[in-house]
Amino acid sequence: MMISVWQEGYILLNTILGGGLIGFIYDLYKIFRRIFHPKKIATLIQDLLFWIIISIVAFYILIMTNQGTLRFYNFLGFLIGAIIYNYFCSKKVTKIILYIIKKIKTFFKDLYQLTIYPFRVGLCIIEVPYSYCKTKTKPIYYKVQREIKNQKIAKQYKEMFPNEKPQKKEKK
Repeated sequence: MMISVWQEGYILLNTILGGGLIGFIYDLYKIFRRIFHPKKIATLIQDLLFWIIISIVAFYILIMTNQGTLRFYNFLGFLIGAIIYNYFCSKKVTKIILYIIKKIKTFFKDLYQLTIYPFRVGLCIIEVPYSYCKTKTKPIYYKVQREIKNQKIAKQYKEMFPNEKPQKKEKK
């Protein structure tokens, strides 16, 4: 089957766009790695997933444009598209995506602060009277604790020596 020059140009243009899409996916992958700093095994798994996704994208583009027929200019188109994207768009797109992620992160931090604010105010309303009461009742609390301790000691003394009476201290 003979393919016209226009159809081959269309296929080449689509593979160039596919190369740009692959470059964009690679930028997303770099940003993900920059944010999360994966360990060795996680990196291995992410690399595998990256190549699977790239393969699916390339396969889809080849199937949709020329029924999966492989030609040299298909590979050349993917390569040219990735190089063009990397040279002209990659830095700008990376900055934009990082800016968007930063704004989303700031939004969720602010949302968290707004959500937690009423609970902080309620805690302050409860905490002020509590601390006031605590300072006023602290001496009484310790006095009661001493009395309870003295009563326990007296009870234990009576149990150990049932016939003896506790000695009273002499006044001078």
